[in-house]
Amino acid sequence: MAPSTARERRGVVSDQEDGAGREGSGPDGETHNLTSLATRIDAPAALRAARAEATPPASARLEVGPRSTGAPSPAALRALHAEEAARASNFGRVMTVLSIVVLASLPIVNQVTWLSLMMAGTLLALAIGGAWVWWAARSPARYSKRMFRTLGILGFLASLMIEYYAGVFSTSAVAVTLGIAFFGLGDDRRWAFGICLCGTFGYLMLGVLITLGVIPDLGLYTARDAPLSLRLFTLGIVPAVYLTTLWQARSSRRATYDAVERLDEALRLAQQREAQLNEADQNLDAALQMGAGVQGRYTGSLAGKYELGEVVGRGAFGEVYAAEHVESGQRAAVKLMHAHVQHRPEVVRRFLREAELLQRLRAPNVVTVFEVGQVASGAPYIAMELLAGKSLAWVLRKRRQLEPADVVALVTEVARGLAAAHEAGIIHRDIKPQNLFLAEPADGRAPLWKILDFGVAKLRGSDETLTGTAVIGTPGYMSPEQAHGRKADRRCDVFSLGAVAYRALTGRPPFAGVDTPQILFNIAFRMPVRPTEIAPRLRSEIDDVLAIALAKQPDNRFSTAADLAAALEAAVQGLLEPALRTQAVSLVAAAPWGQTVTDPVPGSTVEL
Repeated sequence: MAPSTARERRGVVSDQEDGAGREGSGPDGETHNLTSLATRIDAPAALRAARAEATPPASARLEVGPRSTGAPSPAALRALHAEEAARASNFGRVMTVLSIVVLASLPIVNQVTWLSLMMAGTLLALAIGGAWVWWAARSPARYSKRMFRTLGILGFLASLMIEYYAGVFSTSAVAVTLGIAFFGLGDDRRWAFGICLCGTFGYLMLGVLITLGVIPDLGLYTARDAPLSLRLFTLGIVPAVYLTTLWQARSSRRATYDAVERLDEALRLAQQREAQLNEADQNLDAALQMGAGVQGRYTGSLAGKYELGEVVGRGAFGEVYAAEHVESGQRAAVKLMHAHVQHRPEVVRRFLREAELLQRLRAPNVVTVFEVGQVASGAPYIAMELLAGKSLAWVLRKRRQLEPADVVALVTEVARGLAAAHEAGIIHRDIKPQNLFLAEPADGRAPLWKILDFGVAKLRGSDETLTGTAVIGTPGYMSPEQAHGRKADRRCDVFSLGAVAYRALTGRPPFAGVDTPQILFNIAFRMPVRPTEIAPRLRSEIDDVLAIALAKQPDNRFSTAADLAAALEAAVQGLLEPALRTQAVSLVAAAPWGQTVTDPVPGSTVEL
């Protein structure tokens, strides 16, 4: 395996975060890792700062103004053209069918006269023209402005004949209104107005000439006996209806055009951001590989019985070397603290305490520590298993979200590791995508999720935190009690694992913000967006499981990570227990998704 791919493909346990600057990094860019200090934020001050900004901001979303300054892209224009072609084809079909039906009924409603013959010819022309448009417009490539204009001329002339035959003051105006509604929506603006206005004023002139007696009223329904006031009213109201229909059609066309324009602008912006994210992702990969696969300060020296090779990872507080046991040949990852931080007692204590805690654990889903000691220069080191694979943060950067079955496997295996830690009296307190690693055994066994980084873990019942009242953990995945700076038990790990599951299922972190105080506020006082609103394909039972896992009060959560894993598996299969569904409904009623929680942690002394 090429040494230059050490961090992501060899997957060593290092203090370099592969999500730095995105999920899991602090506001000052300091990463949260095996030997670094946890993010230190005075909880009351941070929460007061968030409340001072009035309402907490919603997660960043794409917003486009009411009107765009540019024209739609060629793709958007093609979509509009295809929509008009489909509309034209449907209109041609309706026109053909109606023309044939009326043509067949002519002998029934009237005797054969010169007027009925002209009407029959008109209907035959409409049927042929409608059939032509019906067939041709099925393909947007064959539909053109010429076809639209030809159909418009035919429709205008036919409307005059239909109105005269049926009677200017009859209900024939209804059929003409259908035509104006179609032509008014046309993309050819000049001809759309021209056709509809010609139809309107053609009716008006025909009605005026008949009313004045210039031409005889030979229609099926005449108005010779109708009062003049009624005829004048009809001559006023029908053109008004025609013009109103035209205005409504053009308004609808403008609204559709604007909507497509805004959507097109949003799509361009999304594509631009996607390109920027891809570029940033490539830069991040390059940054993560920087310094890996090269010789370091301790290359060639011994750490206990391990000979140090190339550097496979670097972070703010240490380096990780690929190493080999001088006797057994066992491969390992040896983490050494940088010389410039060895004078910081709290960092050294955290480093050594992590080693102490990891040595207590012997579980398949927890990284294994082989040896702890000091090199000749006095720098402390931890020798642990060298993992090949990828972190969850890396996986989510590439895939955005995971299939529910994959998330069930992730949560189940991580829950086993947490169960071993909790049984040993260890609370991790920093479960996040960067600290979950999909190890790929060299012997061909199935990949296995492992928990990394116990640097901010604590022993159950111990008051030692190394940070006083500061917040311990990574903003975005820590529990509400951690955000409040309160004591946390194993249920804080359940909350964090639920947050990780939410991220993996929806593709979005449950708690986001432009800075750490806002994230802490959201963790402490807001529920995230309902998962199925982000990922509608998820079962509603998954909403219920995550509502319990992400409950603000520890007593309302699953008591163990194993309970969370079992419930999530049942939810994915649609077999969640009714009692859990009832509990979730009660929790959501008290703390609705996406809303501020008025009393998240009763008895909290945090003043906002």
